[in-house]
Amino acid sequence: MPSGLNNLFKLAVTGILIFLLGSQIVKHHNALLALKEISVGQFFLIAIVVIASIIANASKLKALTGLYNIRLKNSEALGLSAITTSLNNFFFKAGSLFTSNYLKRRYEFPFMSFAGSQGADHLILFFITALYGLFISATLMVSQKGTFISLTLCYFLIATLLTLIISKTFDFQHRSNKFLNALIRAANSLYRILKNKKLFYLLCAHNAALIGLSALRFFLICKVLALNIPFGYCLLFVTLVPFVSAIPIIHSDIGTRELIIGMYSQWMGLGFQTGMLATLLDRCFVLIWSIIISLCFRNLFTSKGTGHPAAH
Repeated sequence: MPSGLNNLFKLAVTGILIFLLGSQIVKHHNALLALKEISVGQFFLIAIVVIASIIANASKLKALTGLYNIRLKNSEALGLSAITTSLNNFFFKAGSLFTSNYLKRRYEFPFMSFAGSQGADHLILFFITALYGLFISATLMVSQKGTFISLTLCYFLIATLLTLIISKTFDFQHRSNKFLNALIRAANSLYRILKNKKLFYLLCAHNAALIGLSALRFFLICKVLALNIPFGYCLLFVTLVPFVSAIPIIHSDIGTRELIIGMYSQWMGLGFQTGMLATLLDRCFVLIWSIIISLCFRNLFTSKGTGHPAAH
């Protein structure tokens, strides 16, 4: 599909999804009135969980870039993490593109090396997410007499496939073609991270913590909305988010995430409204705090290249 038509298609799909989300919000607006009852303690507890997630992502970025001898300052990593979170919630991978551009401008870190490092991190995130999903769905399948069989099988297949991909060893050789070289650099960067056991386990721990924090945040938001949803179900909800956010056919996952988790909630017997509203409110809380933190690091938008060049 030509790029112009492709962009038009993505805009159309994104617009339709946002319209559908808006219509659902109007339809179920009475449920949002529960927000008036949110206590100061609940508000700041959710804020702490959001900020903890941003800090965890900052730590993960430092670990990834450290492999290339890039020594990010703590403040620098925190600012990039907050900005990435903010922008990614508006446009598909916009935050990742900002971080890639920043690292290139300041540390001469190649775009394709960054793409490879992000690819490795996403594979690990999907792998850990699938393991979470497999464990929770299998537990619910046993306790609820087979209701979650199809979901358990799905997560088992995803986890098995990702295990095979991660365990493979590749070493692509450089070619004379610039385009192929760029792809080879990304692929080698990806497998360089996957084969570094210390970094691999560190990224596994970071992503496991991030999924746990997301589930806790979702659980607290359900409490605010007076929804009696068990923590295990909240954990199962958030296992969908990384996969939904990776869908490349849309310019933004605004609407997509809310509607898909709403349908997932309906399938689980909790009602469409439950998943949709909780996911919407979750996005709002994440955006509020990530934008506030981002504004504290406005200097990152104009920083020049004075850092130590990356080791390619």
